[in-house]
Formats: sequence, structure tokens, C-alpha cells
Amino acid sequence: MKPGLDLSSIVVLTGAGISAESGISTFRDAGGLWEGHRIEEVATVEAFERDPMLVWKFYSRRRINAARAAPNLAHEALVEFAAENPGVMSLITQNVDGLHQRADGREVLAPVCMHGSLHQSRCTHCGSTYFDDFSYFDDEGNYAPGQTNLCDLSQRSSPEYLHHYKLEYAKFLPLSPCCRRPLRPHIVWFGETPLHLPRIDTLLKKAKIFLSIGTSGVVYPAAGFIQVAKAMGARTVCINKEEIPQAADIDEFIQGSATLKVREFLSSLGSRNG
Repeated sequence: MKPGLDLSSIVVLTGAGISAESGISTFRDAGGLWEGHRIEEVATVEAFERDPMLVWKFYSRRRINAARAAPNLAHEALVEFAAENPGVMSLITQNVDGLHQRADGREVLAPVCMHGSLHQSRCTHCGSTYFDDFSYFDDEGNYAPGQTNLCDLSQRSSPEYLHHYKLEYAKFLPLSPCCRRPLRPHIVWFGETPLHLPRIDTLLKKAKIFLSIGTSGVVYPAAGFIQVAKAMGARTVCINKEEIPQAADIDEFIQGSATLKVREFLSSLGSRNG
């Protein structure tokens, strides 16, 4: 264990950069387009109300692409550290791809998914959320419901798993088993409030070390987490390929790829019991 460091509470924030190293493209890499679509077409409430089929075709393709990717060494290093140091690490992620969950077969580091998750859907009427990793359309946009295996069976809650119900459809789009109303992806779209903010605030206030991995530092409220943790006395660390706007609030900046630097940094901390 590094002398003078308090490892009793390590809070990790991950962004698109950690997933990019698994081959999942980020919005900012796409020149303002998201897999060929403008944000307004596929990632807003208004888009869903205007053309739910286009939105479901887009998110079906995102589910397929996420399922084709695999957790990388950075995802695995976080899980290994959490397993070796029980109760020490908390994980907040801006990512919706499920790679953190798939890296964590032992379920020792359940992420707080502030932007939702691709392997869940939500009833537009009552808000009930269900595990749902189906792609309702294929890569070409054809109606072809099929499971993508975005998360392990052991990580699904069987009574809540959507397709344990006889799912109904209207115009090829899924209806919720609770209210028989349209299902939407359980994703925080642009203009919506991120999830779990009170829980995240509690974690930030208790953090002794705050570690940001692969974040751009421009998407709020996550971009402000470093300042909050710093103000509450945490040591702030950032692992990223380039500097982020919050440089003045970062105690230790580690430049490089997450797959190389995350394990290296965590190894440098040693063990809480070491």
C-alpha cells in the first residue's frame, strides 16, 4: 500500500474512452454523428415519439455491436482489484454497453449506470424497467428479434427478464408486459436527467481516492465529479489519452491507454491489507 494513501473508499468514474479500447466507437469520434444518425433523430424523447421504429433500429444495432465487443484489460483490472479489496471500490459509469457487467462474473463491482444500460428497456407508461438485450431489428434494419447476450444469464433477474413474458408487439415494436404500452430503451437520452444522482453524490462525498478513466470532461454532470470529490478531500487521479478541462483539479494525471495504465495504477496502490 502506498504510504499516506487512504484506500478505504476508491470511487471510479469511467467514460467512453475505456469502451473505445474494446472497439466501441464514441460519439465524438463520429464527426457529430452517431452511427450515421444525428442525435435529434435517435437519442431524444422527441425522436422516439416521432419515429420509434427508427430509434429501435438504431438501438438494436447498438446492442448487436456492444455484444460483439469484449471487456478489455482495464475492465478486468477494476474487477480484480475490487475482488482483492472487498468493500473498497465503487464504480460509476457513463457507458451503457454492459462491458463492466460482463467483466464481472463474480458480481463484486456492480456499476452505477448513470446513463442507463443497453441491456434494459423501460415501460413508457409506468416506468417499470426490465432486463432486455434483444435486438428487434438486424444490422440491415430488418425485423428480426433475437437475443444478443449482452449480459450473462447469471446477471439477469429471472422474474424481471422481459422475454420470460409472452411479449406483445404493435407494428413490430415491443410492448411492455406490465401496461401493454410501448417499451423504450432504458437509456438517458439528451435532455433527460441522469440516473442515481443522489447515490452518486453520497459516493463522491465519501471518496478518499477519485479515479477518472477515459472521460472527456465535457459531459455534465459527470464532468463536475472531479471537482466535487476534490472539494471533499479526495485525491483525484485521471487516466486518459489526453488532458481534460479539469486539469487544475487533478492531483495525478496519467497519460495513456486504459488497457495499459489502469492495472499499472491499481498495482501501485497495493492492497488495503498489504
